[in-house]
Amino acid sequence: MARQNTRGRGTQVLIDETPTEVQGGKPWWRGMAITGAVFLVLVILAVFMSLSGGGAGAGGSSDGQSQTAPAEKNTTGGDTKSTAKKLVNGVPVGYTHNQAGAVQAAVNYQVARSSAAYFTDEKARHATLTAMMTSQALERQIRNDDTGMQQVLTSLGVTAGSADELVARGAAMGTRVTTYTDQVATVEVWMAGLVGVTDKNAPMPVSASWTTYTLTLQWQSGDWKLNAITSVNGPTPLDTGSDNPTSVDEFRTADREFNAPPYVG
Repeated sequence: MARQNTRGRGTQVLIDETPTEVQGGKPWWRGMAITGAVFLVLVILAVFMSLSGGGAGAGGSSDGQSQTAPAEKNTTGGDTKSTAKKLVNGVPVGYTHNQAGAVQAAVNYQVARSSAAYFTDEKARHATLTAMMTSQALERQIRNDDTGMQQVLTSLGVTAGSADELVARGAAMGTRVTTYTDQVATVEVWMAGLVGVTDKNAPMPVSASWTTYTLTLQWQSGDWKLNAITSVNGPTPLDTGSDNPTSVDEFRTADREFNAPPYVG
């Protein structure tokens, strides 16, 4: 297994060697500002989640088994022996035609949608979606995510000149398969995320989010492809309420020096 980094602060990827193809005084934003910042991040994330995908069955196919098989218990989030075969536009594709492959695809596809480049670079975003979406869902998802990302960037105060200051990362905390057939799978992915700008004048500092995404995947053209996305907030752990959160300068350094979470498999 080899370790490969996509460009810059991109996601660290694990792939096979033979592929077929991220004390002192209180910080400036503490005190009364924290209430407004927390409210703002919730509004921003709610906007993005409401625009990030259609209903769980949107655009689905009636092919395959007519009966839904009970989901197998999955405590590890995927079978590490079931690896993607290649990268397309930096996204792992080529999953095995089983439940473990569907879980790996769901996690990797949502991680790919969580990078700073996905937020700020329209060309990179479209290429990412082209690699992962079903043919019938691609145009819809491009429209939804283009609209959602622009609203997020506007709310964060991100411009073309400050795009490099955006911190956006996501890592999977767990997965749950709710339905599975040999043609359609529904996988819930519980994600922890970071979003914010490392600029003292930005309207919101880097803040944490907790979201559960429901991804509907379809077996198409010999691979698991993403057909629809929905999401809800949480489960969210207790906030420690630290009086000494990391400064924007430290976050800027960490974002550049730490690789993003790896893809699974």
